[in-house]
Amino acid sequence: MRKIYLLILVTVLVLVGCTNESLHFKGESEHWKGINTANIAGTREDGQFEFRFKDGVKMKKNLEINIEGRTGDSSRTASESDEPVITMKTTCSGCSVTKDSDVFKVTIKWDHNVESFELK
Repeated sequence: MRKIYLLILVTVLVLVGCTNESLHFKGESEHWKGINTANIAGTREDGQFEFRFKDGVKMKKNLEINIEGRTGDSSRTASESDEPVITMKTTCSGCSVTKDSDVFKVTIKWDHNVESFELK
């Protein structure tokens, strides 16, 4: 009888450890909208930040995007960009993964402009 309980316990633990979770964070400023999607499986995370320039396709010079979060910081720079959507992929394995209560502070600089907002 104990073997059955042990087998059930091990099966439940394995199933809980294999659970995948998908988290979504959103935020915006006057000129930018941001989204972060994080797909989590145990201690592995694959994600993507997307930043959309609200004014459509427009040349942006000296673009700099900085993201501060509990699990680390990310940045991207470009001397010129006319992309309406800027994508930044993230991946880690064996790391401290994103939680649904996390908040990401985003600062975007371009053409002598600076805007900050949070993704929640």
